[in-house]
Amino acid sequence: MILILGPCPLPFVGNMLEMLSYPPPVTTAISAWSKKYGNIYTIWMGDEPTIVISGYKELKETFINDADSYSDKIIYRKFNDSLRGGDHGVIDTNGNTWKEHRRFALHTLRDFGMGKEVMESSILLEVDKMEEALMNMNGENVDIQGLFDIAIGNIINQFLFGYRFNEPEIFKRLKSLLDLFFEVQGTIRFYAAYLIDCIPQYLADIMTPDLCEVRDGLFQFFQKQIDEHREETDFDEVENKDYVETYLKEQRRRENIGDHESFSDKQLRSMCFDIWVAGMHTTTNTMGYLAALAVNNKEAQKKMQKELSQVIGDRIVTMKDKLNLPYTNAFINEAQRLANLLPINLPHATTREVKLAGCVIPKGISVLHQISSVLSDPDVFPNPDEFVPERYLDESGALKKVEELVPFSIGKRICLGEGLARMELFLFTANLFNQLEFSEGSEGIPSLEKSYAFITKAKNYTCRVTPRYSR
Repeated sequence: MILILGPCPLPFVGNMLEMLSYPPPVTTAISAWSKKYGNIYTIWMGDEPTIVISGYKELKETFINDADSYSDKIIYRKFNDSLRGGDHGVIDTNGNTWKEHRRFALHTLRDFGMGKEVMESSILLEVDKMEEALMNMNGENVDIQGLFDIAIGNIINQFLFGYRFNEPEIFKRLKSLLDLFFEVQGTIRFYAAYLIDCIPQYLADIMTPDLCEVRDGLFQFFQKQIDEHREETDFDEVENKDYVETYLKEQRRRENIGDHESFSDKQLRSMCFDIWVAGMHTTTNTMGYLAALAVNNKEAQKKMQKELSQVIGDRIVTMKDKLNLPYTNAFINEAQRLANLLPINLPHATTREVKLAGCVIPKGISVLHQISSVLSDPDVFPNPDEFVPERYLDESGALKKVEELVPFSIGKRICLGEGLARMELFLFTANLFNQLEFSEGSEGIPSLEKSYAFITKAKNYTCRVTPRYSR
């Protein structure tokens, strides 16, 4: 096998030690290697080669124009066995399992109103609760990130299990376990445990006790919800209350025709996990960073609020208003770009032999599509560290499409919850900034530096929030 040129690896650990020698995030190393080797090169994650693809042109030619060839994911068996008890869910599966359950989840999201008034009402309820909490703060310092966390957590839990969190402690425990999951994935021992083949399964578990803690805490919670739903579900009722009830009815239907495998409880637990992982930190961290950007860029915040006042006035913003708020949409777009949540994407795998950069690449080779390189590319986004919503507006002030803005990834594995996330980002941003003024707290202007784990977030900050309209 002839591989594309890249940094020289060490035995067993590959380029992982060199990657970690660069300042965080890992994109620092990826960027440095791209300058040296070009937008397509090979690195070694443990003792397995990974082809890195950076730059929008190169990503479009592969993950969009030849999407089927790059639609598989690299499956880390030890990791799946430790966390999920096998290959389950949609994030870490391929083939029929991935196709069937992704399709089922998308259909269920649509049935429950993704892009329609049912889901919109669920989001607006959380917007209203958050507005009420902020109004009651009376301009005191507020941890806005924490409020976004519980709001988005309620939306996810409502979709999965049909209820909002009445006990904050339960949500805090789930959130802490999800935080721990992302933190452990950013450690060298995690990569060593699951990427170095010569480390056996039992030793990998010993090296990552926090991953076992995440598994036990989250999956026990999910199984409890599943068991309660199974007891309460009327399997003859046509209407469904939530995702788990919909799944259990499909499970029963398949079992009646002899299929006891494809819709198992193990798979359902992993689907609940994947929906939490995909839907929680991505949206809340984006909103937290957006609020920090708004405090740091008061003129842009005022410009957005002026548009909201002129178009909306003192009423609730709904999805029907979206097309009439170009600057608000541009503000959100630029916040998503600068949030740039994934320092390094989850590796895909070639589904067949492909030709890439003059080399023939066999089926099953790991391929890393670096979306972060596009979002920070100065050739696409001049002065990429600056907050400039006008990038997405034409000369007449209308919103224009910038195809290089790809915060939800690209290709066949584009984010399952993209539609829901777009609704959440728009409804929270438009409604909160229409009703409230965001300004610096007593600790000063929020830092725009980020905390890095597997997913980035704004460093902890507080701000002040005051009403824009008299009541």
